[in-house]
Parts: sequence; structure tokens; C-alpha cells
Amino acid sequence: MAPSSTGEPQAKRQKVCIQDKFRPGLFDKSFRDMLRNSIQSSKPYPHCKVSNLIDQDLLRRVQQEIYKHLHFTTKETDIYKVNQTGDLANLDGLSDLEQLRLPALRELREALSSDIFRNFVSDVTGCGALSSTQMDMSVNTYTAGCHLLNHDDVIGTRRVSFILYMPDEPWYPSDGGALELYPVTERDTPANEPTVSVPPEWNQFCMFTVLPGYSFHSVEEVVAEEKRRLSIQGWFHFPQEGEDGYVEQSVIGIPSLQQIEKPLDAQQEPFCEYTTELTATLTKEDREILADWINPDYLKAEFLTKISDKFIEDSAVQLKKFLKEELWQEIATATLEADRCDGLTDGKMPPHGVGVRGNWFVQGPPVSQRFLRLSNESHKEEKTSNIFQRLRSFLETDTFRRWLAVVSDLEPKGYRGMARRFRPGHDFTLATMHQKNRPFLDVTLCLASQEAEKWESCEYGGYECYMAAGEEENDDPATYRSSDEGVLLTIPAGSNELSIVLRDEGVIRFIKYVSARAPGARWDIAYEFDLAA
Repeated sequence: MAPSSTGEPQAKRQKVCIQDKFRPGLFDKSFRDMLRNSIQSSKPYPHCKVSNLIDQDLLRRVQQEIYKHLHFTTKETDIYKVNQTGDLANLDGLSDLEQLRLPALRELREALSSDIFRNFVSDVTGCGALSSTQMDMSVNTYTAGCHLLNHDDVIGTRRVSFILYMPDEPWYPSDGGALELYPVTERDTPANEPTVSVPPEWNQFCMFTVLPGYSFHSVEEVVAEEKRRLSIQGWFHFPQEGEDGYVEQSVIGIPSLQQIEKPLDAQQEPFCEYTTELTATLTKEDREILADWINPDYLKAEFLTKISDKFIEDSAVQLKKFLKEELWQEIATATLEADRCDGLTDGKMPPHGVGVRGNWFVQGPPVSQRFLRLSNESHKEEKTSNIFQRLRSFLETDTFRRWLAVVSDLEPKGYRGMARRFRPGHDFTLATMHQKNRPFLDVTLCLASQEAEKWESCEYGGYECYMAAGEEENDDPATYRSSDEGVLLTIPAGSNELSIVLRDEGVIRFIKYVSARAPGARWDIAYEFDLAA
């Protein structure tokens, strides 16, 4: 190697230059040893955070360039909502003029992808060799309502995940946007609540080793209205073919979509079979029983005919003001009281575990779903437990089955269902489909009790979405079924509204994450009816 004009080898000069972009002492042995020990003892899986990682002047210039010259695209699916740029690896493909506008960003990318920093990451995490040619980086900004639900980052050859935070101003836990880390109850099954929460902090660098079935994490929704959670986020990868340390098929794990679908398949309850023959007509006794529960309009012959015609034509129908008014008022009063008691009506991020009382418990796992579910036992002292248990008993009767047969012109032969409460800031279901290749009848009584116009806008989540499943498999939860082209039906959370949907094979559905800014919880009772062949 030719010496420089000062007598120093060129490689040494470059190394010193790269080191200057990081905090003093970052690469010292004492600091590396301390960080390595911290990572090895961390829970729920190896992770760390490093304060003031990057030279302050450089990072401020990066922030200014991002806001002045980069374009953010808002992306939203069942699993996330985020504002994102393209991959920073593509900076080299920009025009000369565009590259001249981003000198600090290129400088930062060079530092994070440098040999000295890559070897530092490999050393302190103990993860093994990292690729010198494969690395992902993108700029994300989470504004009010943005979030990323639970996943483990197991995609392709990812080995270490990292986030470098650059929020605009001081950030507080009440602003949301924390990185949440989840322990597992068993491999591939995260616990329902996180045990580590890392709020954003200027120039803070967080990283963790990607562990198949273990490195579950999420980004809490941002609730601060005027703040931006700006970050550079990315992954170091396993060595690629031809690089030192390459091992064929070095990453072995369950792809993310299989993790999403497997837990739901495993916990599906069998259908309860009806024991009586179905007669698709309503008896006088049926009408008397129904009159105690539902709006009398839905017992009139002309209404039933119109509803049936619409359902046969569209395979779906939504019936507003379904329950009789006095019953609905009882439900609305009890649910509003519970929401206010739990702090779910003030637009703030509620604590994990909120609302667990009476017969309500957390249903997970959060890699696929999370909400409060009502157990089958009676609980007379807790109002909502009592009311929703009564509603379930009614919806499981032969009388309701006959009414449903009249409306749908179908023959329910079995049912399964549950009462649910989707809490703002916490709850959702991800897109799933039946593994059995036949249609089912979905019947959902939605009972969101306040500010119906907000639910109608769908801006605050809580809506149910039906989509056609894509033909190509996609194992990336960050792009999971993200196309709007496949949307077949969107049903906003309703106030006293019954939806009836014939779900054909190959159709997926989900309940969109309920924003912490929602007016309250989405309460519902959701049933699937197995149909006669």
C-alpha cells in the first residue's frame, strides 16, 4: 500500500476519519466489553441501546437534509402505518444533483456500513460474521397514529436489527412511539404484553439480534399530535455467498406469515353443532322471543324480504339499529362507563393490561391478534360481562338461527364465536383466512357506543376489512398484504349494527388496530356459522 504524504497508510487515515463520525471511546475495549456484557444479560432477548452514537453536528445535518430533500410515502396495512422513504442503498442511483443535496446522509450511511462499525456490531452482539455487501437502511417518521405491530423481523438473511433515533424535540413516554420487546411463552409465541419499553431519544442507537421465533417486538403508536418520531432503521445481514463466513441456508426459522397464521389455526375452537333440524320459517314463538331482543322492523315481512334480496345480490348486508332501543341503551351505558373507567376515551396511550376484570381476559398471541375476550363463565357483578353473556346466549339459540336462515337463505349447521373488546392503543387482528376450502357465514354484532361519525371515517381503525388473498406468497410483515387492490369490503365499527357476510374460500379478513385516539373501545360479538354442503 502506498504511503500518504504524511507517511500514514491510506487505510489508517480512512479508519480514523470513520471513527470521528461516532461518539468518542465507542470502539475502546473497555466500552465494548461493557456493552457486550450488558447485551448478554439483557432480557427478554439480547439487545442494547447506545446514547449519542453519532457526532452531533453530523446527525443534525442529516436531519435537516431529510426534511428538506427526501419524500415520505405513507404506507398502511393490517400490521402498520408509517411514513417511509426508499432504501438508502439506492442513494448511489440518484442523479449527481440529487446526491449533492444529501452529503450528510451519504456520510452517515458510509459510517454505519463501514468495516469498523460492522465489526463492532458483530463483536458486542456475539452474533457472528456480518455481510459487507448486504445492508438495509431506510428513513421512517412516525407521526400521530403511526404504529408497527408485533413481529420478529425474520426475513431472508437478516441478522441484526437497528434503529437510530432523531426525534424533532424532547420525547416523553406519554408521546408513544416506544420500541417494545416481548418475551415468549414458547418459541414462535410471544407473550401478550412487552417487558421492555424504549422511548425514542435523540441520537440513541438500539439494536438486537434477529432470533427466529424469539425476537418479537413492536413500535407503540405515536399519540403526540405535533411531534415526529424520525429514525433511520435497518438490518445487518448474514454473509452472502462468496463472502467470508458464508454458510448455505444459515438462517432457519418459521417465515413471518406462517407465524401469523399458525397460532390462529392452533387455537380455533370446533364448531358447536345444532341438534335440531332447521325450518327456515319463523314461528309465533320465535317472533315473541326475537321481539325481546331486536328492532321490531327486522321482524316485518317486507323488511326481511328486502334484506334477503340485498344479501343474495351482494353476499353482505349491514343492519343498523339492530337491537331494540332499550337494550341498546343499557349496553351503551355500561360500555361507556367501562371505557371511561379504564381511561379509553381521553386519546392517551393506556397501560398494558387495562380492562382485565370480571370475565374479560387478554386473547393473543399478539403476533396474530390481541383483544379482550369474554370467558364462558357468568359474572353477574360486572355489568359488561353480564350483558355480553346474555347477548351470546341469544345469538346461539335456534330462534336466531332460523331468523338468520330467513335473511340469508342459507342453512347454518354449526357455530362458534366470542364477545370481544378492542381497546384503543392495543388491540387488533391480523389478516387470516380459513384453512378449510369452503364458505362460511360471518355474523358480527358491533357495539361501539360513542361518536359514531369517528368510527365511520375509519381514521381511528377498528374497521373490519375483507380482502382477496394474493397469489404470491410474501413473508415480509412490513409489506404483508399491503395492496388496496384486493379490498372487497370494509365495514366501519358500528353502533348497534349487525353485519352478515358470506366469506368465500380464499378471502382473508382483519380488524384494523384501534388507535389510541379512537373515541373508545370497539365492542362486538363475532360469530362464524358453518354452512350445510
